[in-house]
Amino acid sequence: MRRFQAAILAGVVLLASGLTACGIPDETDVRVHGRGPVADTLPADGPGAAPPPGRTASGMEPEKFARNFLTAAAGEAGEAYKRVNEYIVPQKRFPKSGNEDVNIVRMLFRAPRIIPNSDGTSTVKIEVQPVGVLRANGSIGEPDDTEVTYNFTIGTVPTDPGSAEGLWVLKPPPVLLMDVEALANYYEEHTIYFWNQDGDALVPDLRYLPRAVPVQRRATQVLDWLIGGPSDWLNSGVTRLPDGTGVVGNVPAPKEGGRLEVNLSVKAGELETDADLKKLYKQIIWSLRTNPPLGDELELKIQNQSKMTMVAADYLRDNPIYQISGPPARYGVLAGSLYPLLNSGEGQPVPVPIAAEANQNIVSAGLSRNGEQISAALVTKNGNSLRLRVGAGLGVVGTFDTGSTSYGSMGRPVWLKDSLDDGPTGLVVADGKLWEFSNDDAALKQVPLAGVSGQVTAVGASLDGRRIAFVAGGRLYVATVRPVDGTLTVASVRQLATSLKAPSAVDWFGEYSLVVAGLEQEDGRAAVFRLSVDGAGESPQVTGVGALITELAAYPYDLEPQASPPLVYESNLVAYAAGTPITRNQVSLGPGTPPPGTTAPTAPFYLY
Repeated sequence: MRRFQAAILAGVVLLASGLTACGIPDETDVRVHGRGPVADTLPADGPGAAPPPGRTASGMEPEKFARNFLTAAAGEAGEAYKRVNEYIVPQKRFPKSGNEDVNIVRMLFRAPRIIPNSDGTSTVKIEVQPVGVLRANGSIGEPDDTEVTYNFTIGTVPTDPGSAEGLWVLKPPPVLLMDVEALANYYEEHTIYFWNQDGDALVPDLRYLPRAVPVQRRATQVLDWLIGGPSDWLNSGVTRLPDGTGVVGNVPAPKEGGRLEVNLSVKAGELETDADLKKLYKQIIWSLRTNPPLGDELELKIQNQSKMTMVAADYLRDNPIYQISGPPARYGVLAGSLYPLLNSGEGQPVPVPIAAEANQNIVSAGLSRNGEQISAALVTKNGNSLRLRVGAGLGVVGTFDTGSTSYGSMGRPVWLKDSLDDGPTGLVVADGKLWEFSNDDAALKQVPLAGVSGQVTAVGASLDGRRIAFVAGGRLYVATVRPVDGTLTVASVRQLATSLKAPSAVDWFGEYSLVVAGLEQEDGRAAVFRLSVDGAGESPQVTGVGALITELAAYPYDLEPQASPPLVYESNLVAYAAGTPITRNQVSLGPGTPPPGTTAPTAPFYLY
């Protein structure tokens, strides 16, 4: 899955600055121009990326033929059946259909099993994990087909020499299939954005753009996705473009340094206010920001009338979607107190933003920064019971509220960042349930998870504050969240496929990726994998861990794409960074009296 990692490097570059919360400020100047010079458009591209191998490319090698067949559906939407049918004998081909959904599967074994038959044909058997359905809009929805084993028959056909040479699919599987490796090879990951339902922050939506799409059509493709609406699982947590919005013609791709023009049609009465136009402009420019032609200015037109023009680079620099300041700050728990951790490659340790008298009896913690405001959630131990303590302050948290209820188990608390003034919402897993709290009230309120069974064992929160990932009943889920009348509402719960067994911990690693701890299929040892938010992209980050990983924390990859700080986790009461134990010598003890003993830190995490 090296290509998956490379795609994340190439496709996601977020600029980090400022000290405000997750969101986009409204005070940015927008330049409104009359008609200005527009560069000539790019010449039409030749063919895009190389297409998947054709039917005869594998010669008479059954295994290679079967692998190639599982890539045939890859490419621009609308012709998946045609590409797959080229492998299949005419009398067995799929009929034409208006629905060209492609079932994405992850093969559980490296090679398909080839079983020779007495008539000279071969049966191909593949055991798979259903990942999802690739739709024409580039999104991957939940799996429609839950089969885990597929068989299809291949062989030659008795006919005259010529076009019929080589192997054919004599009896195809019942649905269009594509291996996740083909998704990585023939598509690029691309994020588009929709406003959350409160209209104060953009939420990323992962799509897959076929590499075969020429450069001069890519901006048009992205706009078509925006107009078509969000992915199924995000639909309940974001807002769509106004009804009736459409693209007027194709978006011409200018030469390098030229102006990109977007011309939309809307219904009468829509997008009439400056605020509406500004929000639409922000949504478009962020959705196009990794598009190659967006190198200079973006001009937004409505009904052929120029409305806004801005230098894209200035806009992206001045309007970071995630505003984080300062280097990553890493902490751990030693002898019941929080301490900074050294030797992490992120500069000098940042002092613990908790008053000394409150920094005791701590088992784990979660801190969040919004400008100078720090929100702190501490899991504290008293005998055999655990309680939550929460507080907020400028620079240092000195006053805490302690929950009145004790729990037998409690995980590391996390924070849902919020651009509003009422502060972030906290989440924590305790006694097998998911709970919410605020930074001034430690009373836990249970968060209902409709359709989810089993005990909740882990939770992670995205930077945009509108998505979570959690583990329940040994399964991994993502969901959208939204505060409604002071209560967190969870919707669009979706189970994700991963090759890891028994997921035990999860955290967000970027706009559209998670890190997940669990057990590897082959040897049963603990590992940490990076996983895309739809379950399609997967790559190992840490492997060969001897004991179950119980805590996991990441610094969002998007904020440091060139040198992401290492993953930190806890296994068997030992803290690790990128697979290496964090020793007592890496704890910044400060000027106070060092705690007695030789124990190493536990419960590591980042503050950002």
